[in-house]
Amino acid sequence: MTSMNILAELHVRQFMSQQKRQDELNARADAERPRPRRYAGEPVRGPQWRQAAINSAGPLGLLDAIGQAEESWVELLEHAPRCDLPETTTPWMQPGFKPRTA
Repeated sequence: MTSMNILAELHVRQFMSQQKRQDELNARADAERPRPRRYAGEPVRGPQWRQAAINSAGPLGLLDAIGQAEESWVELLEHAPRCDLPETTTPWMQPGFKPRTA
């Protein structure tokens, strides 16, 4: 039974050694990896929120941003007040105008 205890202890030590080595490798990889300037879940404050949303949206973020901007313009133009232009009094726009011939 003592040989089983020794064998079990060797397996435990081997596992602990492998675990320690993996932890060291993970720590080294984390230290070498560049850190993002902010976390993805962190809300952006101020006027740069739209640019941050576009940057974090991936490749289709640009198309989405363009679509939103276009939709805003359409809504603005749909609700814009109409302006009636005055009638023009230029002679060439009057009915029956005949241009002079040289």
